[in-house]
Amino acid sequence: MGITISFTMEPKKTLLGARAWDQEKTAEFAKGLGKELGYHCDLISGYIIYQLCPEGFLWMTWKGKQLVGDSQTNIVGPGFHGAVIHFLELFAARGDLKLNVKDPTGYYADRNFERMTREYFYPWFKGLLSSIVTSQRIREGEPVCWPSDYFVPESQPGMVMTHIRSFSLRELSGILRSGLSAPFAKEFFIWNEEEKDAWYFRNCALVLLNQQCYFKPSSRSQEDRLVNQEVIRLLEKALEMEPSIPFPKEEYLEVCGLDEHQPLDLSGVEEMIREGRIGCRRGLLYRTIGLMRFAVPGSFLYDMRAGGNSERYYDGEKTGWHEYYICGVRTGGQKAVIRQEPFGKETVVRTEEFSRGEMEVKIAYYRPSRGNGVGAPKVERTVLVGEQVACEPAEPETGQGEKRQEDWVYTIAAQIAYRDQLTIVSVSFAGAADEDWARELILKVEPAK
Repeated sequence: MGITISFTMEPKKTLLGARAWDQEKTAEFAKGLGKELGYHCDLISGYIIYQLCPEGFLWMTWKGKQLVGDSQTNIVGPGFHGAVIHFLELFAARGDLKLNVKDPTGYYADRNFERMTREYFYPWFKGLLSSIVTSQRIREGEPVCWPSDYFVPESQPGMVMTHIRSFSLRELSGILRSGLSAPFAKEFFIWNEEEKDAWYFRNCALVLLNQQCYFKPSSRSQEDRLVNQEVIRLLEKALEMEPSIPFPKEEYLEVCGLDEHQPLDLSGVEEMIREGRIGCRRGLLYRTIGLMRFAVPGSFLYDMRAGGNSERYYDGEKTGWHEYYICGVRTGGQKAVIRQEPFGKETVVRTEEFSRGEMEVKIAYYRPSRGNGVGAPKVERTVLVGEQVACEPAEPETGQGEKRQEDWVYTIAAQIAYRDQLTIVSVSFAGAADEDWARELILKVEPAK
């Protein structure tokens, strides 16, 4: 069970009647307050979604004459729980709204932060550790406390991937047996204390390193630059606030090099103890499209111009580049079949066809041609708000984006028929030596679990 704050707000009634609210006014008010406080605010299909910190979300929407919403706080930590309560009070006061809060911890009525942490968050965390070390699914690589609509990282034997970093099963089992789960909680909760202390800023940096850092030079894209620089800022702020804090030296120096940033002198700084390197984007990431799951290298950027039932990823390199395109077409309940026409083109050098379970697969190897690929789009939607990197809508771009110098283009494409979905995959690359790599990537397309 998680810990969730739920709430309602409604305009206060006066002798002159209730203050009028509508969607437009609510959106303007919510955006303004978010900007003032440094919180990211999105408006999606009538919902207002705030992000107070990495993984720390709060949503609200109008239902009749009431503004209703909730926020799950147990993953981010007790500090976030307290911040949500204070934010709701400020929102209601500024908007002259009557606030009603349901808080399972009792913190809304009794502002005893230590009691709330001791009686609710630490027991929840101890229960989580217990479920981790006894779960077969987690032992087989299922991530823990991972965003539900996000990619799934590649599993690592003996490791448990969480929102903040990976932990070894051996480490977590030892913590549970020792009874030290409460002191260890600050390694897991992003916001463990009432105030934003050094651990908060370090842990915000760890979330960015683990989920959003591509470990590529800042010169490659705006997203690389913003993530790299924010990781550096957060880690240096944490070290400035508490020089004795366990610190991810290796990752800090790596990102400083990628951003061409002069690192701080780390003499005497304690290394953060962990097994393995931080950053799930160092490996493959698994995503779904319709009925199928597919894998792309974590360092690939996502082309935001793609839409509908297709997705495109690219590595943004000027030479030795790679692009990945996938499209899922549903056949309205009828069994999907492979369309043979594309495989008969003169540019197809050879094909291979086989079955795997319920899947029928056909792959085409195309003759290399002169070209420059689609290139890296100039769509820049990544923004920095507070302690998180987020995306905002941008004006649609025209044209094909930044072109590369003309080069040989190699392409392998496949059709995969599974139940009532035909999945089309195409991998393009600049060197013949990558053919086996491209084929292996196509073979990772499989039914979603």
